[in-house]
Amino acid sequence: VRMAQAPRVSALGHRKFAAMSLLRAAATGRVRLAAAARLPAMGSRNSAFMPSTPEEWEAAGYEVSKKNSAPKIPSPWNKWFPYEPVPFSPKLGPYTEKVEKDRVYYWCSCGESVSQPYCDNVGCKDTKFKPMVYIPRENETVHFCGSKHSPSKPLFNYTCYLVWADVNTIPAAAVGFGGCFVFGLVLTWFMHP
Repeated sequence: VRMAQAPRVSALGHRKFAAMSLLRAAATGRVRLAAAARLPAMGSRNSAFMPSTPEEWEAAGYEVSKKNSAPKIPSPWNKWFPYEPVPFSPKLGPYTEKVEKDRVYYWCSCGESVSQPYCDNVGCKDTKFKPMVYIPRENETVHFCGSKHSPSKPLFNYTCYLVWADVNTIPAAAVGFGGCFVFGLVLTWFMHP
C-alpha cells in the first residue's frame, strides 16, 4: 500500500513544485516588465497608440497649434466635408466646470486658447472661429466639449469619444469587441433557462 501511494505523492509534489516554479517565474517576469515600464524612454509615448506630445502628433501627420500645442484632428464630419474649418482639439473628452447662474462665459471654439475651455481673446484671432457665449440657467456643473467638434456646442455630447475612436482605431475596436462580448455573456446568462 505504501509503494502505491509513494509515486502518487511524489508526482503530486512534483506537479506542485513545477506549478510554483512557473508562478514564481511569471511573477518575477511581471515585476521586471513593470519596472521596465516605469523607466522613461526617449521619444516614448504615454499610450501605446495615441500620441501625447506635440512632436508625436506632428510625426503622426497632424497639424499642431503654435499657441497651445493642441493637435488639429478632423472629425468624421470634416472628412466628408473638407471645406469646413477644422478646430484644434486640446482634449478628447469633456472639461468639467462649475458655472454660476446668469454669468456670461465665452467658450473657445477654435481650440487654440491657453485657458481652455474658455476663450482668452488670443486663440480665435485670425481664424474663422469666434468664441461662443454660454449663459447658464442655474448654478451647476457643466461638461464642455474638449474636442470642439460637438454639434451641441459648447456642451459635451460624447462626440469627443467618436473623434478618439477615429484616431485610435485598434483600441476602439478592442473596446467595442470587449463591450459586445461582455454584453453577450450577460444576456446569455439572463436568457438561459
